[in-house]
Amino acid sequence: MAAAQTQVTDPAHGQTPQGAGGQAGGQRIGVEIRSPDGPIWSGWATSLRVPESLGLMGILPRHAPLIAVLDVGLTTIREDGGAELRLITGSGFLEIDHNRVLMLVDFGEDPAKVDVKRAEAARDRALARLRSAGENVDNARAEAALQRARMRLRHSSSNPG
Repeated sequence: MAAAQTQVTDPAHGQTPQGAGGQAGGQRIGVEIRSPDGPIWSGWATSLRVPESLGLMGILPRHAPLIAVLDVGLTTIREDGGAELRLITGSGFLEIDHNRVLMLVDFGEDPAKVDVKRAEAARDRALARLRSAGENVDNARAEAALQRARMRLRHSSSNPG
């Protein structure tokens, strides 16, 4: 008995891919990135690079089904038209199934919109919390805040490196 395949629908245009791929000679993969605050990005891509817990993972159309744990880091999407989109994404989960990628992350942010002063202040607060030896310090939460702030600073548009 063959498993039913789900077609990816482009939410912005309500279209489904023609056959297995979009552009001539290449294929597309449907991508949806969501956070608890709502949708971050959805559309068609020819490839993705995501911060998986064991390192960067590349994803191409027709990737084998997979569930993975994501770390805070830079997600790079090669859009259907060839443009490259970069997003700073939080930790979460990724599912690949039937030429569709679903990323459920804590947050997503355009590197061009990072408030550097705010990220520096968040980094400094997290470091101060980790240095204090008080019982009221939630170390896991402070570590997560520090990691988010460092990623924002590392990948912000004002950081040339």
